[in-house]
Amino acid sequence: MPIKVYVDCTLGAGGHMEGMMQQHPELQTAVGIDVDPVAHSIAAERLAPLLGRPSGPTLHQLRGNYSDVLSLLSGCAAAGGPLVGRVDAMLMDLGVSSMQLDSAGRGFSFMADGPIDMRMDPGAALSAEELVNAAPEAELCRILRDYGEEKAWRAVARRIVTAREAGPITTTQQLVQVVGQTQLRGGNSSSSSSKRRGGGSGRGIHPATRTFQALRIAVNNEIVRLEQALPAAISCLSPGGRLAVISFHSLEDRAVKHAFMAAAGRPTPEQEALVSGPDGWRVLDSLAAAAQGRLITRKPLLAGPEEVAANPRSRSAKLRVFERAGGPAADGSSSKGSKRRRHAVE
Repeated sequence: MPIKVYVDCTLGAGGHMEGMMQQHPELQTAVGIDVDPVAHSIAAERLAPLLGRPSGPTLHQLRGNYSDVLSLLSGCAAAGGPLVGRVDAMLMDLGVSSMQLDSAGRGFSFMADGPIDMRMDPGAALSAEELVNAAPEAELCRILRDYGEEKAWRAVARRIVTAREAGPITTTQQLVQVVGQTQLRGGNSSSSSSKRRGGGSGRGIHPATRTFQALRIAVNNEIVRLEQALPAAISCLSPGGRLAVISFHSLEDRAVKHAFMAAAGRPTPEQEALVSGPDGWRVLDSLAAAAQGRLITRKPLLAGPEEVAANPRSRSAKLRVFERAGGPAADGSSSKGSKRRRHAVE
């Protein structure tokens, strides 16, 4: 299927957009969405040579959050009118960008010293510094537990509160020292750090990784915005159009997985009890009737060894793809799956 309209919901420095423009000469309209004005400036400079060609696409750069993709595209007209329902390919590359991580002044990384900011939109009201120094201990516990999946959430929150009583925590390295001094199960900080592992992979991670992740997600309200963005993005696709989402931790991937399952007419884990009940087949039929398309990736695609070697940050990336119904490649797999599940329930 040719791609005539492409939307990058997380434009960043324009790397994905550049690749799409180079690999799809048929592209006519490209839209880049980002809340970060710095990203727009960098992307515009990067993409300028590709836009100067006679057959090059028209680029629309829209400042905003991907959770507002429906309203942003409703107000973005190209040849043929507004773009809602006409998008052939859409991408969300979630989390913090390499450009933001590498800028010490943005405060996203614990690898360099800088202010604890972590706002993707520099004009947003709440910064991580305000959260660290003003949030009640119970709120810090919730953020660390729910958004960072930090096993030592109580200890880390207590350490932050104790440290800020002596003076405000204003830099990333101050925060790293506070988190790094937290002791787990009576061990010293170095042994505790060595026991703290990332996800289920068994790889050791920096002791501050989960704290920084949790604060960033809270400051930018990332999970709520993602849950809002996914169904809105699907509604913007053309028949046969595809939405690809790259996530980097389990909270993001879980939200994407569940949203795609719901859009494909499949029961989410929250609906399993209904499916297993006496009216399970009716629930399945209802879900199938509301299906908007199909899953292209039943399991997430992961970066291979060569890609990880070339780009270490891709090691935790997971790619999921959803296709809206009505395209030439549609095969009715969602409805077939529903019939199989109905027979299983019966």
